[in-house]
Amino acid sequence: MTSESEPRPPSKGLLWSVLLLVLAGAGALWGASGLTWLNQRFRTPMGTETTSGMTGAVLRPELGPMALAALAAVAAVLATGGLLRRLVGVLIALAGALLAWRSFGAFSGGWFTQAGGDVPPGSTPIGELSSSPIGPLLMVLGALLLVIAGVLVIARAGRMPAMGARYSAPGAAKEQKSQDPDRQLWNELDAGRDPTDEDDR
Repeated sequence: MTSESEPRPPSKGLLWSVLLLVLAGAGALWGASGLTWLNQRFRTPMGTETTSGMTGAVLRPELGPMALAALAAVAAVLATGGLLRRLVGVLIALAGALLAWRSFGAFSGGWFTQAGGDVPPGSTPIGELSSSPIGPLLMVLGALLLVIAGVLVIARAGRMPAMGARYSAPGAAKEQKSQDPDRQLWNELDAGRDPTDEDDR
């Protein structure tokens, strides 16, 4: 039985859960950027009718860059640890909160201005502007996933294993093991082995 004073072992499951949340958030933002959010029918000066649509990438230009930044955050969470990893978590949560605030306009209707960037000059709108809620909902979903992932990183960074040390060169690891007994103890704990158990060595 582990005493309360002993540190709990790192949780790979928690780390991968956070990474999946960030990846899902990035996918939702990327999908929202490619969907058509607004449609408007127009009558051109020649008397013909055409339809103009505006995608999330046009209405919310930050969606694509934020999705790419979320992918970069996956690598940052894997490569960092401790205070630096918590800082990455703060950035992820702030990005999600900013997107959640920006998505409020998608439902308030204040920025649903008239579509028509790809219609001939002099065209006049016909009927009402139609909108699809799927793109804005994906934006909200991506924002919430990033906020949850960021909060988990901030609160549980110490429980997540640092992946960078796992892939060091075997020679360097052996040299470290022979020169620093204290470091060897932490390496054994990080690898999930009991340093007091002679059978594991």
